[in-house]
Amino acid sequence: MAGVRNGVLTALVVVALGLLICGCGGPPEQAPRVAAQWTEIAGAGAVDHPEGLGIDSKGNLLVADTWNHRILRVDPNGKLLLAFGERGTKPGQFECPRSVTTDRRGNIYVVDNWNQRVQVFTAGGRFMRKFGEKGSPKGYNEAKGKWVYPYGVAVDSEGFIYVSDFNNNRVQKLGPDGKFVMMWGTEGRQDGQFSHPAGLAIDKQDRLYVADLGNDRIQAFRANGKKMQFDGKWGESGSDPGQFDRPYAVTVDDQGNLYVADFGNHRIQKFSPTGRLLLLSGKWGAGEGELDCPISVGVGLDRAVYISDLGNNRIQKWHPAS
Repeated sequence: MAGVRNGVLTALVVVALGLLICGCGGPPEQAPRVAAQWTEIAGAGAVDHPEGLGIDSKGNLLVADTWNHRILRVDPNGKLLLAFGERGTKPGQFECPRSVTTDRRGNIYVVDNWNQRVQVFTAGGRFMRKFGEKGSPKGYNEAKGKWVYPYGVAVDSEGFIYVSDFNNNRVQKLGPDGKFVMMWGTEGRQDGQFSHPAGLAIDKQDRLYVADLGNDRIQAFRANGKKMQFDGKWGESGSDPGQFDRPYAVTVDDQGNLYVADFGNHRIQKFSPTGRLLLLSGKWGAGEGELDCPISVGVGLDRAVYISDLGNNRIQKWHPAS
């Protein structure tokens, strides 16, 4: 399994490197001001292909340290506060955790990708429960509460849990107890359809944003009774400002602005809640403030921007845009 996992991610990175696409110039472009970057965390050692990022209620950074099969919590200065998890299939163990988030109580939700499940922990890292199971390996499995390589997770103000079912091209909604509520999406490019949905984010109004990876766009949805209502989209394939090349992750700041990890264009783009481009920053490279396949993004309480710089195997922290 490790060989397959390594091969899949290596191939992904090679494809992105082959494109070498950088954002075009324009009024919103701004060079990042780097506050810090970490290839290792004191007390925890080197990170290994860190992916998903989350911010807890105190402004600390949660990191899905994917190939180390663990979750880290560090303060805004990079000091280790908590580390838990190891490789395995038992409760509390992981096989390539991809995404991490918290709810209003501080509980931690982790997408345990290769174990085909979501695990929930207390704020202190104690295992609470797990839910989900593997669906059809060929995808398009209509079974409720099953998925094929889940990717993103988000929790709304009422405790409902959303999980992007990557290979089934749909999003599932579950109750606070992890029981299935509903699902929506099929493969396609129409409103409400997906092509490998990846990262998820929820704003203060419980508007759900989906990084529709294969369609190079962001889609938004709102709960409408027992259904999820399509509520807007933006983006298309390309390297111009406002366009995407495999947007893997999306996050929301306290003002409702969106930040998108534009993986293949090696940059971060910032949008207003209505989808208007506010800023783009970053270009391909290994230097300070440069990116190589950014796969996740988080925004701290002070609006500092954290990026999982996958190809450079590091986490960067950028000062807020001026």
